[in-house]
Amino acid sequence: MTLMSLSIIEKLTSALFFLISGIIWKKLLTHNVNHTIIFYRTIFSIFFIVLSMVAYSYFDLFNYSFNSVLTASWIDWITVLGICFFSFWGLYFYTSAIQTGRYSFVSSLTSLSAFFSFIISLMVYDEPLNVSKGIAIGIIVIGILVHQKENLMKVTLSKEVLLIILCSVFWGISFVFYLIPIKKFGVLNFSLILECCVFISAVFLVQIKEKNRLPSKVTSNTFFYCVLIGLAVAAGSLLNNLTLTQIPVSYNISIGLFFEAIFLLVGLYLFNEKLVQKDWILLFVIATGSGLLFF
Repeated sequence: MTLMSLSIIEKLTSALFFLISGIIWKKLLTHNVNHTIIFYRTIFSIFFIVLSMVAYSYFDLFNYSFNSVLTASWIDWITVLGICFFSFWGLYFYTSAIQTGRYSFVSSLTSLSAFFSFIISLMVYDEPLNVSKGIAIGIIVIGILVHQKENLMKVTLSKEVLLIILCSVFWGISFVFYLIPIKKFGVLNFSLILECCVFISAVFLVQIKEKNRLPSKVTSNTFFYCVLIGLAVAAGSLLNNLTLTQIPVSYNISIGLFFEAIFLLVGLYLFNEKLVQKDWILLFVIATGSGLLFF
């Protein structure tokens, strides 16, 4: 099996884990505040990543080493912490959108993150802007404007779409820069640092919003689902970050876009959600525009 084939399998498996976590998110956020669930699920995602680190070290897999963390410079640490804390807000706005909106629409429209990833790639990595990419950017922008024309006449955006756009901005931008700290710290170490930053951010939100050191207690059933999300996120993140070292960022994004159709179908089936005509048109426009970005 070639490295490309293995990477594609890893990316699709990662997307599957994120699909599972997204379904559980929607179920839990119906009756829970998002920063509370983020707090609990991150405890377990950290646990499973540490467990993976121990296993990789014991079995000597992928030449894993913790030395890169100990030898990193202060510039390396500022870079990785800045990227990780910035990325957290993608998760926060995603869960906020899931909590208030329709899972199928939210999950599908987060493909907008590909749009922002390519914009940043053009600026940072001097990737050439050809005709198809220019058309793609125009299609995506026009699609959003047409979908939101009624609200734009009132100088506002629907909360659902606004949260999706914010999520896509933070995730789309931070994803492009993941490869920088991954090259320095390694996949496992970076994944652990990322989840630790998510946990610190969740603790901060709990203290600000609930005026407590710890979040509200959750039911045993919710606690169990937090364990499942933690496992799914840990596995999905590790595989996702691993593929960044194996295939270009653009390939990673394009493979992930194929899963958007599955997200849509799952949401429609599991949550009995309905999309109106303008929602379908916008999803088609986003998919078309995102696809053109790779030509």
